Amino acid sequence: MKKNLYLYLFIFASLIALIFYVNGRKYQTQLEQKIVELKKEADKQEEKLEIVQAQIAIADFITIKGNPEAENYFLKYNLTSSQVEAILYDKLLELNIKDGGNPLIPYIGANRGFAIDQIQTLNHKWIAANFTDGDQWGDVLLKYEIDQDQEVTFETIETVLYTKNRG
Repeated sequence: MKKNLYLYLFIFASLIALIFYVNGRKYQTQLEQKIVELKKEADKQEEKLEIVQAQIAIADFITIKGNPEAENYFLKYNLTSSQVEAILYDKLLELNIKDGGNPLIPYIGANRGFAIDQIQTLNHKWIAANFTDGDQWGDVLLKYEIDQDQEVTFETIETVLYTKNRG
């Protein structure tokens, strides 16, 4: 009787071990599949990241920050490209509050006149900006000079006023 008990216990333990093995193997297979899926997803995300980085590099190509010569131009004034952009943005916003709108925009706008919204500092001499009066909009190319006292002078090179039916 004792022999049979040990035999039954051995068979029961073997069945339990077999169940654990089968379940463990299924779990391991599921984890391996999940790892493969996550690796594929990571590869896709890396490809997307590379595309975005390439787009950023292209976008930064024609900016003051993507142009070492333009950045070096302001070293004599102890200014970084970020400081230059901040100075230019502040000065352009100051011009926006003048009566009739920003004097750099040669169009008559509704209400307050035209105001510059966004700027892109192209290099150490030029700015591309967009402007609006709330109803119409356009783009402007500006030439600028900054002196050692951080005084800025602007000159309008070219402007474009778009038609109202945007879209």
